Amino acid sequence: MKELELKIKEYREYKRLTEETKKLADSIAEELKKVLEDSGENTMIVGEYKMNYTDVVRKDLDKKRLETEHKALYDAYLKESTYKRFSVT
Repeated sequence: MKELELKIKEYREYKRLTEETKKLADSIAEELKKVLEDSGENTMIVGEYKMNYTDVVRKDLDKKRLETEHKALYDAYLKESTYKRFSVT
């Protein structure tokens, strides 16, 4: 049992490090986006790297409106799925 407890502790430490690393990477990404915004350019080549920060248009289905205005149609197209969730607390 002690071995399993150590494995869980190791898992949680790697999860913590992953979250910390993601925060650092996100912070750097924000700095790089600001450089592009301040330059007024969408694209910049820096050495061997190319940075892009462009608008993307995405269209999504308004599920709440569909459910409110066309409940029967919404219910007819609902799809149920089952999955497993893993957690360690």
